Amino acid sequence: MPSGSLLRLPAVWIALALGLLTHSAYLALDHDHYGVDTASYLVSASNLLHGQGFANALHQPELLRTPGYPLLLAIFMVAPMRVAFLVVFQHALCVFLIVAITVIALQITGSRLVAFIAASVLSLDVATVRIANLLLTEILFTTLIALTCWTLYGMMTQPKRQMLASAIAGLIGGCAALVRPVGILYFVPLSICVFVALRRRALRPAVVFVATFLLLPLLWTTRNVIEADFFGVSSIGAESILYYRAAGALAIQQPGNYFANVLKSRRALIQETCPDLQREYNIDCSQVTESQKASYSTRKGIDIIRRNLSSYFKSTLVALAYIIFGGGAEALSKITGLNSHIAESIVLCFTLPEACLAVAGCWYWYRHDRKLCCLLFLTVVYFLAISAGAEGYSRFRVPVMPMYALLVGGGAEGMFRWIRRIVGSGMVSKNNHAALS
Repeated sequence: MPSGSLLRLPAVWIALALGLLTHSAYLALDHDHYGVDTASYLVSASNLLHGQGFANALHQPELLRTPGYPLLLAIFMVAPMRVAFLVVFQHALCVFLIVAITVIALQITGSRLVAFIAASVLSLDVATVRIANLLLTEILFTTLIALTCWTLYGMMTQPKRQMLASAIAGLIGGCAALVRPVGILYFVPLSICVFVALRRRALRPAVVFVATFLLLPLLWTTRNVIEADFFGVSSIGAESILYYRAAGALAIQQPGNYFANVLKSRRALIQETCPDLQREYNIDCSQVTESQKASYSTRKGIDIIRRNLSSYFKSTLVALAYIIFGGGAEALSKITGLNSHIAESIVLCFTLPEACLAVAGCWYWYRHDRKLCCLLFLTVVYFLAISAGAEGYSRFRVPVMPMYALLVGGGAEGMFRWIRRIVGSGMVSKNNHAALS
């Protein structure tokens, strides 16, 4: 069905109305737009605007943050724009994604049920709505990941201009990696999808895609090497390994509340850092470079994980469950005044069935469109797996929500067909039994 005809369908207008309702309501109810990382992004953006380069609060080369989101912030900090407008823009991006997945579902499956369920899941996901209200990277990152997926899907399904589509998809994916470094290895699952879809014809498009994907991250890595003697897109991965992944492996061995133990383990590791650095480099802790800190964090973190491997896997599973089923209960409690335990129960009533339908949706999409199934499945698996550390919570699920919503929609359609088949076969046998009688 042509996209112009799709836009006139009631399902698309229902999706638009649902998205506008949920996002405008939350925007009106919650005026807190600052998250835990917002200040560091604002500092980098301000330094850019004042001609001080991409620097941190100490006016040193920024290694922890990548330039994608601070650049967007800087644009909205220029008069007559205001940073608050960026929050509205993020909500608008979410509404765009809701409509987009509705159109995609209708175009590929022709099923209004798949489209409606997918749109509802993305519209009513409290974590996504909450994150859209904060000055954080997730919504921009989510949009870029969705655009990368869709461009690559178009390349795999239409033989014309494959090289151009591969290059565009790669550049968008590279931009996404400079918004959130967690996307730096995303080209791996996507390349697998290209080879699964195109087989013998996959080599050239895959090479073009990977080369363009890595172009911008490699340029940024070169900047980090020149300015700070650090080889990498960001030093945040090194900190995460020690202060979250290793801390989680240690915390899960201790009695009591896991999350409280994570905080204790993290504090202990932070307190050990300065003495360890002084012993290792024979200089005052304040003189240790970011590159040296990253090297130390990576080395010590990997050593702790290696010595506590089973505990690390247990903490990863706990974090994964928290990411998938957490769903923004804190935000729901905040805007409704509900008790936190009641809010958690309400959220679980949504997230648990969604997870079951998403699993069923993998089979539905595999039977309906294997190329898209590969993209949806590997995207969700990659980002959930790479984010499953002690720092993980529902915020880390947001980047895969458009793909996750399509899986849930497919699962709902598959379940509906299965139930209808069972009911139909039951009616047939009942009629046959009555005829025989």
